[in-house]
Amino acid sequence: MLKADNTFYADIDRAVSLIKLFGNAVFIAEGAEFGGRLAAETLTRIGDDGAHSQAVRLDMRALLESGKSQAGSNFQDIIHGLREAKGKAGLVITALDEAVKDERIEAALRQAIEQRSPPILGVTDIEGFRKLEERPGLSGFLQFILVQKERPQAKRDKSVLIIGATSFFGVEAYRLFSREYADVRGTGFSKASVLGFDRLDAASEGEVKEYFAKYPDFDIVIYIAGEADADLAEKEKERARILNAEAVSRIGRYALGFKFVYISSEYVFDGSSGPYGSGSRAEPRNYYGRTKLEGEKASLSSFSDCLVLRLGALYGYNGPGDKKTSVSKLIAGLGRPEPLEADNLQVKHPILLEDAARTLLKLLDYGATGIYQANGPEGLNKLEMAERIAAARQEITGRSFSYPIIGIEQAGIAAKPLDTHMVNVDTPRSFYEGIRFLLHEKKEEQL
Repeated sequence: MLKADNTFYADIDRAVSLIKLFGNAVFIAEGAEFGGRLAAETLTRIGDDGAHSQAVRLDMRALLESGKSQAGSNFQDIIHGLREAKGKAGLVITALDEAVKDERIEAALRQAIEQRSPPILGVTDIEGFRKLEERPGLSGFLQFILVQKERPQAKRDKSVLIIGATSFFGVEAYRLFSREYADVRGTGFSKASVLGFDRLDAASEGEVKEYFAKYPDFDIVIYIAGEADADLAEKEKERARILNAEAVSRIGRYALGFKFVYISSEYVFDGSSGPYGSGSRAEPRNYYGRTKLEGEKASLSSFSDCLVLRLGALYGYNGPGDKKTSVSKLIAGLGRPEPLEADNLQVKHPILLEDAARTLLKLLDYGATGIYQANGPEGLNKLEMAERIAAARQEITGRSFSYPIIGIEQAGIAAKPLDTHMVNVDTPRSFYEGIRFLLHEKKEEQL
């Protein structure tokens, strides 16, 4: 059993929530034994709620080794038997990634995930996740939880530089990393002095060269600076290209020897054929997406130790200086005494700032390199987001929105992908849970 004060209970709580919402949760953990302990504790929590009180435990590797010719039919029999239990029993699968070695097992597992029956709790490791990610038709519907590694109570003894610490995501990343690392610096541009950060124009080769000559010894450099507005990038293409791509190559010319992290975007995909794994073909629909893809390539080619993290649509609240997001605009609209119009075509997978920053922290603890992705577990258009925000606000504050929420088609300057559903290395809380968190933790009038 895990100790009551173990921080991994947060991951167990999330697994319980995901199983209730989506019928599955998969722990990415170091070592099958530890993953099994997490699964056992999760089942105990679910059993306390009177559901899935029984569990069938299956080692996928052992199943395949016991008789490959019968493995597929044996697995199908297990799934059928659990369905007959009508939700009173769940399936715990260790070495879940081995499922992709047998077409019948993979097909039966995918069907069970789609039907959310029987409830499935999986265990794999980071290498196993990569194998599953190569099958986005399956892994795109698995709810992965990247388990927080245990560590000493002291802060991590590394120095971190966050370039773009004044940005929407940068503020939250700096807040979290300052709690977790011994030495953290941040840079900004127009808001740097107001927020107490170093001023650095990432578009200026001279300033980049000078800054790294002054501060040459970082262990980790996280690049969050850049143009994040797709419509503005379409209008100011040269600026977007320099900030999102060329600046990365400049950093590589004047500073090496650290782990480099590039924060990228779901917009590298065209949105026509998801779910997308990290190795899926990237075909951006707009100029912003093209510059982010160029930035990824520049990062991976310039730095031998590089992590690229693609994020879905971010939402949250840092303070009154935040840029306006789809969610903040919807919240503001629900506060006005008039009907609210919201786009009902483009599907987003929103992820809370706090969850995105925590995923980045965990990936660094794992020493992850290459491309990983994090986005919300649900695909929602703005109309559906508005309805969830209104419901959460009524639940928490008692205030209802008594006007119609009207679905319309909204178009900007830049072409937008329809649905950039990405395979998620670390499933965050649902959108409804995220909005409830904001309403609990922040003052509604600030949102």
